[in-house]
Amino acid sequence: MEIHVPKEIYRIQVTDANRKIITSSSIFGILFDQLKKNIGENRVKSFLFHFGWEMGINDGKEALKQNLPIDALIKYGPRLHIKNGHIAGINHQCKVQLDHNDNVTSVLGQGVWIESYEAREYRKIQGISDTPVCHTLVGYSSGYMSTILKKTLLAKELTCVGRGDSECSWVIKTKEEWESENEEDLHFFKDQTIINELSYTYEQLLEQQKFLEGLADFQKQLTEEIVGGSDLEKVANRAFELIRIPITIENRDSEKITYAGLTDEQYTMLKEDLDESMKDSKSIHVNHKEKGESITTDIQKRLAFPIIVQQRIIGYCSFIYTNEKNIDFEKDYLLLERFSNAISLIHLNEKTKFESFERMKGNFLERIIDGNLPKAEMVKRGNYTGVDLTNPYYIMVMDYQLNHHSIEEEFQLDEQIYETTTYYFKERNQHILAGHHEGKLTVYISIDQLKEHQAAKLFTDFYQYLQRKYKKNEFALGISNIADDIKQITKYVEEATIALGLSADSGLTFFNNLGILGVLISSKNKQAIKLLAEKELGPLLDEKNADELIRTLYLYLLNGGKLEKTTSDLTLSMGGLRHRISKIEDLLNRDLRNPNDMHEILLILQSLIALGEWRLN
Repeated sequence: MEIHVPKEIYRIQVTDANRKIITSSSIFGILFDQLKKNIGENRVKSFLFHFGWEMGINDGKEALKQNLPIDALIKYGPRLHIKNGHIAGINHQCKVQLDHNDNVTSVLGQGVWIESYEAREYRKIQGISDTPVCHTLVGYSSGYMSTILKKTLLAKELTCVGRGDSECSWVIKTKEEWESENEEDLHFFKDQTIINELSYTYEQLLEQQKFLEGLADFQKQLTEEIVGGSDLEKVANRAFELIRIPITIENRDSEKITYAGLTDEQYTMLKEDLDESMKDSKSIHVNHKEKGESITTDIQKRLAFPIIVQQRIIGYCSFIYTNEKNIDFEKDYLLLERFSNAISLIHLNEKTKFESFERMKGNFLERIIDGNLPKAEMVKRGNYTGVDLTNPYYIMVMDYQLNHHSIEEEFQLDEQIYETTTYYFKERNQHILAGHHEGKLTVYISIDQLKEHQAAKLFTDFYQYLQRKYKKNEFALGISNIADDIKQITKYVEEATIALGLSADSGLTFFNNLGILGVLISSKNKQAIKLLAEKELGPLLDEKNADELIRTLYLYLLNGGKLEKTTSDLTLSMGGLRHRISKIEDLLNRDLRNPNDMHEILLILQSLIALGEWRLN
């Protein structure tokens, strides 16, 4: 199939003065929206006013060529308004005062525009405005009337459908009359041409283009630093050289990672000011943005943006200002976002390398515990990981209660605690190997020139750090005795595991604090302990509420038979506790007030706990 249209020439006669371009009124709604995004709404109002002003002047000049009387020219204007498609109709009246030379001295025109295209298109795209929106109509009326009366007249919209009013009403007066009434909206009616407005718009666009080019160059130079292997400190210093804004990088706990553009004294002073202000909500203002925030105190302002790695916030980058004059925070916020993204990329790269290396060390620890390598080979491979396996060492075994619901959340928490542990000891110059062994996080900690009481403080501080950082989770740590032979690591893993089992009360237990209990318990006599427990506690274990009775028995014995302390621990009445103790004594055929009986049964229960056969809930 073929369609053929023969050559045809078609045209109409037009002149430069009366040629019209016909387009949909919706185009003006789109034009307003685009101009608003580029030059701001106030500039758009002025632009549209002068756009209408120029159209009104042109139509006024054409009307004057008809040599009509003043009243006819005034009536002709609204007809042109309607013909141009600006409105569907008009209801108006006008009174003009002339002097003896027929010069205009006073004008009062009033009316209502019916179906303003400008109000309709504004509401369609922008919604309801806080102010009148028929700027083109106001400009057109002002320009037309000023031309035919040879006097500067200015129209003002009083009510507007675009503002949610029932109609678009207006009034027009001479410029002098408005000024005598101290009219506040005259700043939109300044003697500027549309060329001035277009020129300003062009300048704004050029400025925007220049900033975007600078933003791209800023990102490019940061990327080159990262590709070149620069660390956080070098990238921060490079960023400061480019934009001359002081920068800080801190972790989630507001602890310093690095900063640029500040002396140590300045950083400390500003940090203390921020910390103090955060305590007093009245002395600080926080403005939350889409992703980041701005923070203002009496002496500084900070723009802060999160460092996000694998959808998790790990810290914050901040720009700091101590003098806010002539600062474009919106543009600086875009720079900060690019900088934060660059820092996130460095962290992701470091995290990937760290995880790969630490996983390798974790696998190495697993092989050491399994005893699959000769000692010489262990020491040799240990040197590759930066750990001297000939040094004395401790074994720490960690367990924690997960208060999350989804498997994904639990997995993420496992990763976070693993990272926290490795970073904590690394920052304190302690060489470790960490990995999961039999479901528990197991850590080999090389001790070099560290006294026993210093080691105890190291573990205590670490336990307290975990409690502060993960407030919603419960931790338990078991610490072995100090060891000096890597080939005996299995023994010390067992010691730490036993200590972990008995850490329910304190959360942190050292094996050397267990005394005779630690000596008696081991995996070698596990079966004997279980048989002894069945023999001594058998009748109790057969009860339906066995866990409740065993828990009562354990706490009663642990408290040395003190009823008041036990009732508090169990949240139980004194009568209820006495009833349970009596029942337990009957079932076991034991006198729980006898010191020997108490000690023997407590030792059995603690052994079961240490071996993981029973858990104190």
